[in-house]
Amino acid sequence: MFRLLRHVAICLCTSILLAQPALAVKVNSPAPDFTLKDTNGREVTLAGQRGKAVILNFWSTTCAPCVAEIPGLNTLYRELNGHGLVVIGIALDGSAGPVRELIACLRLAYPIVLDSDKEVYFDSYGLFGQPISVLVDRNGTVVEQIIGQVDWLSPKIRQKVQNLLKGR
Repeated sequence: MFRLLRHVAICLCTSILLAQPALAVKVNSPAPDFTLKDTNGREVTLAGQRGKAVILNFWSTTCAPCVAEIPGLNTLYRELNGHGLVVIGIALDGSAGPVRELIACLRLAYPIVLDSDKEVYFDSYGLFGQPISVLVDRNGTVVEQIIGQVDWLSPKIRQKVQNLLKGR
């Protein structure tokens, strides 16, 4: 009986572990490069940002917390862009129309690219949920994943970004 229960427990645990998605991106590992087009059709690559501190912000126009955090991220970008901060907004929307409208409405200063088929989001980065931001240091290494809505102007988050800029 004990052997049977043990066997069932091992099978159950294995099934649960196998059902969990393997994250494609981990902290302290290289950030996967990508090439995505912005709403004007221009290509943006992560590799092209090497030497700069990067915030990848995955979001969609239908995600209220995503849209709510964007103005603070835009302000942070405007303040720190001259110090080597790059923000790339990665919109997961199926079409560019609503994204263009939001860019205009919020007067976004940082580039927004489209990942309509979610290849970068799911396949390269192994992410789930929105918003999610990935902090990448000047060497292209993932420093942190921030899940959920963030107040980008809070002292705690500002310190994280300052540390990213300083290479810590």
